[in-house]
Amino acid sequence: MKILLAEDELDIQYVTQVALEDAGHQVVTANDGVVALARARAEPFDVVLLDVMMPNLDGLAVCKQIKADPQIRTLPVIFLSARSQQFEVEAGMRLGALGYIIKPFDMFGLSREISVLLAHAKPS
Repeated sequence: MKILLAEDELDIQYVTQVALEDAGHQVVTANDGVVALARARAEPFDVVLLDVMMPNLDGLAVCKQIKADPQIRTLPVIFLSARSQQFEVEAGMRLGALGYIIKPFDMFGLSREISVLLAHAKPS
């Protein structure tokens, strides 16, 4: 699976990337929302993992733009965020996110959790 990981905290980005690559995925990273959106438009991905709090363009704005763009609107978006209040989770889901994983999360179970979310999103 090819994953776009948008995370501005480099330590979290690194360990998340390593965990996903160890699980067999190809990971492309972005340090802010503007770069994430540009990469999402430039090459195909199976899923985008978005932090909510990022510089230049936050994850909510990135998700909104992805879902408004006819070329990439079907791209699954999953938030990875420390923002864990119910209204924050609901805001992300209303924008069209497939899921919302709250930090800190289980690095070893992350790949499985992404796969489960993607499987549930596919029509049966």
